[in-house]
Amino acid sequence: MQESLLITEKQQDDNIYSSLVKDRLPINAHELAVELGSTIANGLNLKQVETNQARYGVNRIPERPPKKFWKIYLGTFSDPTLIILLISSLVSIIIGVAVAEERKHGGYIDGIAIIVAVIVVSMVASINDFQNEKQFRKLNAVKEARNVQVVRGGQQQSISIYDLVVGDILVVNQGDQVLVDGLITTTQLIKFDESSMTGETQMMLKTAQKPWIISGSLVQEGSGRMLVTAVGKSSIHGEMMMALGEENNEDTPLQQKLNQIVKYIGYVGSVSAAFTFIVLIIKFFAAGKQSNKENYTEWISFLILAIAIIVMAIPEGLPLAVTIALAYSMKKMLKDQCLVRKLNSCETCGSVSVICSDKTGTLTKNEMHVTHMWSPATVEDLVSAMVSDKKSKPLSYFDRVMCLNTSFTNNCRLEGNKVVGAKTTGAFLMLSRDLYGCNYEEVRAGLTIEDDVDKAIVHQLDFSSDRKRASILVDLDVYRPSKLVEEAAAALRQQGQFVNMIRGASEIMLSRCVQYLDPRTNQVCELDEATRAAILKQIGTYASQSMRTLICAYKTLQQKTEAVEQLEEEMESQLVFLSLVGIKDPLREGVPEAIEVLKSAGVRTIMVTGDNFDTAVAISKDANIISRDVSQADIHKFAIEGKELRQLSDEQLDERLSTLCCVARCQPTDKYRVVKRLKHLGNVVAATGDGSNDAPQLKEADVGLAMGIAGTEIAKEASDIIILDDNFCSIVQAVRWGRSVLTSIRKFIQFQLTVNVVACLITFIGSAVFGESPLTSIQLLYVNLIMDSLGSLALATEGPTKDILQHLPVKRNASIITPGMLRNVLGMAAYQLFVILLMLFEGFGDKVIMTPAGLPAEKKISYRYTSIYNFFILAQIVNEINSRRLHSELNVFEGLSQCGLFIIVELITLAIQIAIMFVPGLRNVFKVFTCKITDDDCNGIVLYGITWQTWMIDMVLALSTLLVHLIVRQYKCKEEFEVRKR
Repeated sequence: MQESLLITEKQQDDNIYSSLVKDRLPINAHELAVELGSTIANGLNLKQVETNQARYGVNRIPERPPKKFWKIYLGTFSDPTLIILLISSLVSIIIGVAVAEERKHGGYIDGIAIIVAVIVVSMVASINDFQNEKQFRKLNAVKEARNVQVVRGGQQQSISIYDLVVGDILVVNQGDQVLVDGLITTTQLIKFDESSMTGETQMMLKTAQKPWIISGSLVQEGSGRMLVTAVGKSSIHGEMMMALGEENNEDTPLQQKLNQIVKYIGYVGSVSAAFTFIVLIIKFFAAGKQSNKENYTEWISFLILAIAIIVMAIPEGLPLAVTIALAYSMKKMLKDQCLVRKLNSCETCGSVSVICSDKTGTLTKNEMHVTHMWSPATVEDLVSAMVSDKKSKPLSYFDRVMCLNTSFTNNCRLEGNKVVGAKTTGAFLMLSRDLYGCNYEEVRAGLTIEDDVDKAIVHQLDFSSDRKRASILVDLDVYRPSKLVEEAAAALRQQGQFVNMIRGASEIMLSRCVQYLDPRTNQVCELDEATRAAILKQIGTYASQSMRTLICAYKTLQQKTEAVEQLEEEMESQLVFLSLVGIKDPLREGVPEAIEVLKSAGVRTIMVTGDNFDTAVAISKDANIISRDVSQADIHKFAIEGKELRQLSDEQLDERLSTLCCVARCQPTDKYRVVKRLKHLGNVVAATGDGSNDAPQLKEADVGLAMGIAGTEIAKEASDIIILDDNFCSIVQAVRWGRSVLTSIRKFIQFQLTVNVVACLITFIGSAVFGESPLTSIQLLYVNLIMDSLGSLALATEGPTKDILQHLPVKRNASIITPGMLRNVLGMAAYQLFVILLMLFEGFGDKVIMTPAGLPAEKKISYRYTSIYNFFILAQIVNEINSRRLHSELNVFEGLSQCGLFIIVELITLAIQIAIMFVPGLRNVFKVFTCKITDDDCNGIVLYGITWQTWMIDMVLALSTLLVHLIVRQYKCKEEFEVRKR
């Protein structure tokens, strides 16, 4: 963020919400809420929502207006080459009109035709640019949209962020990005990252004295509620977005590579054009034409031809093909649940060689169910025992404490059997509901006193990848328990005024426990070494069955320390063990198969998870990440625990990474290090993440993949692609479409290089031998149209082939042009040149194309030129089909029926060519052979265009490119050039 756009604290107090809170700092949130027609506890009602939206505005920042079509169109004429071509064409028209001899032979037609061709080419390019910009705007609109949780009419509900209004009570959780201004209304400690708006890197703690929340801030720690006081363009974030200038869209790495290719091909084309122009001038003088001044008008046509060669040779369609391919792939990826946030990630996906994937919600369904619960004092599973005795056995003290432990956390709720919020918390809520008949809403309602939401909560620590536990400290003197937990709350109050209910990863929690609550006697007992060993054994049993293991515990305090850091350590140490639970989270359907597909594509999957070692290994085997044949003795070659990983040097870790497939008890710093070392070894790495602490690894990865459902806003902001359904199979689709982008570009380059080589060489050879080009300027410009615009449209919009994941990933710095592409280009160019040279020369060429007998020599040349042009265009139409395949595939027609746009482009190109050959006006423009009855030099022969016999010969010779291409592909070559180490 530029310094001039940063917000100072003084500006915050002076400017934000000034119309609402002027001269009223410190502010009373309850009073302000009432003034806005809201309440802290219940929020707005439906009528007040409409009133506030009309009064204070909508939560949208006005979009910058799209570029006008006429501006895009005029922008295409900024190319100096086109300007010179247009000027030359105007001169040609003037000469064609002013000079009588030129006017008699329609000398002005070429100039007019070229201007029309330039206008059409520019129009097609502009339409493509205009449509692509519209497409990117639609995708950006989807990218920005998301839902938020608000309290309206006393009920928490999910609404679109665009429906937020001033006066709403917004629920904020760790990892959220807040895009409205407001002030905190809850007593829990919440820390915000305001660096993007203020430049201040220190986390800002929000209190009653400092309640203001600046839009654009990120929730780093804690959760709670805030009163919305400014939305849309009236918020600080909105004002700054309005003040920012238009974004500079940088070229993607692929576009940068292609720009270099464009420059190189343009240079070769320019040299070819220059040599052609020089040769024509030499032939002009050699023929003695300099004696007649009127002949110098031919120099204009020489210049136009040279410029037409440059226009045709410079592959303007390459950048267009990239844009089309990216826009098309992004649209298709969105249907496959992959929302592309950064354009270059779309193409980078095609080079991914390693995927570092989270487990929960990505490889698994994130449908948590507590299936087992165990205590050291019992032999049997507590869940099974409770189910069997449910009707006859009343709830014990242990059961009621478990209800308190599972119900206090406020980051989740149930809608029937659907969990809204944290899935692990939801599993515990369903456990207490289904097992104990506990209504968590009644238990939780006692935390709110009148309008003071969660007043009984003294301190709350949410679960994070670093801590691997969640705590909530409640003041039992303030808490108003429901009837179900009243006795348990009273008993706990006798032990202390405050109680901390805590859940977390089993090994970490066990190390903090010193006692346990016996569910049979309801007595607190010492946790000796034998009991610890029994718990560890049970953890291993659950983990080997692919269960996630957590421990529930609690602690009572007679008084609390005011210093936050000391309080946090005090409330999470010397704990009383309640129970060990086993949570089942089944694998998503298709994940094992997707892992196998990626293996065949040369992409390795590494599972990074917070689960313990045994659970992680069991799930890795279920998902085919680790082979089931791997013995227990060899498992450490493929799996490692975070604690062990942190003890390895970079060199030691690099050695392990060659076989590593699973990292257990992994912290965000471990994920970051794994990604960084994988990149150091030359891998292209994709990494998934959903938590705020995953942001560093998402940024470090070549492709950061954030989860759309479970992911925090911080993770999404750090990502390149958002996986909307949190499904690993969608990541496979992203890899497919990423590879498809590069494949589409390569197809187009293969097609275009063939056209360029043939057109430039035949133009030069014709000029050198005959003093004129077999292909006219207007014909070359038409070739440019079908090659650049229509060709890119046809080849850049084909989806991934079936075998696209049967090839190894393309390395980061690999050449765009492959050995196979060069083989195909040289083979097809050689064949086309051979055929054209056969047609070009008198005698043999006339026999090949069956030139009508009796035509004068000059007319025979014109006839051969027309046949050459016809064959050349037909050959490109057929070769476009050949260009659909890059490797040694034998069937170039495979999947053609699914490529509707390709077929349409092919048919349109063929229809235009037929029209050029038969429609009278077009025949004149494109210099198609014509012998009219009024022509003196036709020996009485009347012929419009070429004969049907010549048409058939041209067609057969063009279709033969399919056979020649099949033969050429028999020469096997490497898939990629060797990549030089830099």
